[in-house]
Amino acid sequence: LLRSLGIETPTVRFDLPTNSAAQPIIDAFLRGPRFAAGFAVINPGAGWDSRLWPTDRFARVARYLGDQRHTPSVVVWAGSREQIWAKEIVDGSRGHAVLAPRTSLPELAELLRRAALFVGSDTGPLHIAAAVDTPCVSLHGTTRREQSGPYGSQHVALQSYYQSGTSRQRRSAENDAMLAISAEQVCAACDQILGRERPSRAA
Repeated sequence: LLRSLGIETPTVRFDLPTNSAAQPIIDAFLRGPRFAAGFAVINPGAGWDSRLWPTDRFARVARYLGDQRHTPSVVVWAGSREQIWAKEIVDGSRGHAVLAPRTSLPELAELLRRAALFVGSDTGPLHIAAAVDTPCVSLHGTTRREQSGPYGSQHVALQSYYQSGTSRQRRSAENDAMLAISAEQVCAACDQILGRERPSRAA
């Protein structure tokens, strides 16, 4: 649509506004020295089971971030099933991850806005993180990373192969393509992002 107007490479800004009601809730959760130097957000959930990545691998990433990057992780969740997965990640993190409180969407956005990094599959929180200018490591199996990855050059989208088929077939498929992404690949992508000098965010 934009090309027909002669616009080829527009500058994209999401400008997702801050939420005054959500800010003090997230400030209270993050209060204290543990998160002062930055933290990662891990999201194990996904709208399709074929987009899920194993919780033990997320826990390995949390351990790596804590041990090698001195970066704690906050594991977010929505609903009882995701809460169980989030607790499994926290339990397997050897103290490097904490469970996020129950959050509304505005509260989640404020938490993501403060994070140094987001790690998760192609689902809503990923794109909220990108919209609030948080660098993302996204994991793709049944969606193409070129089409469904977070928008912007600051992110790393990982895909071993595309699990093709109709939308219904991909939704009901096993998560084989996600399993082909290793924890080591995700850790390397986290290093790639955290090793950059990050520009200051606009107020």
